Amino acid sequence: MRRAVRISRLGAASAVLAALAGSGCGGDDASERSDPFEAVEQNERDATKRVRAETAPRWERVTTLRGSGDATETIRIQSDAVQWRVRWRCSKGRFAVSQTPAPDEGNPLGSGRCPGEGEAEAIDTGELELSVKTEGRWRAVVEQQVTDPVAEPPLPGMKAKDAEVLAEGRFYDIERRGAGTAVLHELPNGRLALRLEGFSTSNNTDLFVWLSEAARPRTTKQALRSEHTEFALLKSTIGDQNYLLPKDADAEEIRSIVIWCEPIRIAYTAASLR
Repeated sequence: MRRAVRISRLGAASAVLAALAGSGCGGDDASERSDPFEAVEQNERDATKRVRAETAPRWERVTTLRGSGDATETIRIQSDAVQWRVRWRCSKGRFAVSQTPAPDEGNPLGSGRCPGEGEAEAIDTGELELSVKTEGRWRAVVEQQVTDPVAEPPLPGMKAKDAEVLAEGRFYDIERRGAGTAVLHELPNGRLALRLEGFSTSNNTDLFVWLSEAARPRTTKQALRSEHTEFALLKSTIGDQNYLLPKDADAEEIRSIVIWCEPIRIAYTAASLR
């Protein structure tokens, strides 16, 4: 029986995202292999560019804004961000958020009735000013979409004196390539946490992290038929990243970590925990 935690999907991908993500989860690794006749010097010059192209776009939080009534806030969007968005929740009257000075004068980024919530997207980068017009209390989360590898340091609890490494294992290929290490930690408060170090897999979106009871799944069928919990959207296809596990997660039942592509239902890569 499959146990899963439903994860809310991100909004529909923009044209830029579609161009970066290629053919989605069904993408072929062939495009990632370098031309065997390309000069070594050119390979070295393009190394940074290739890494960037192989990293699937991901959303990261810039800031959370709160207020009551009208307000003006300054945000900073990374210069190479693909796009950014603001997601709001409001309590009274109407809500409108604009960029000032507005690229399109008189046309807000987004608006809606309150109480309610909404979302708006934009592509300008750098230091930007947002103007909020509303009557009641409101909260807005600003996120930017980036393509650089994630580089999260270990959680503070992972380095604490009473923390413990319960198991670890290296990622191996299933339907797509995989590399790096999965490390299962028990934090001082008893909570389980997963850290992926030196991780990489094929560049695609809509990838999820599974906690699996399979000792070493070698095929998609083996991964799917084994007891598992889908608990998080993969933060990035490249880089070091941390995940707090569900509070009811049982370390004795977690025998492997599987990276799963939901739209076409294939297992990308997995790591056996020992």
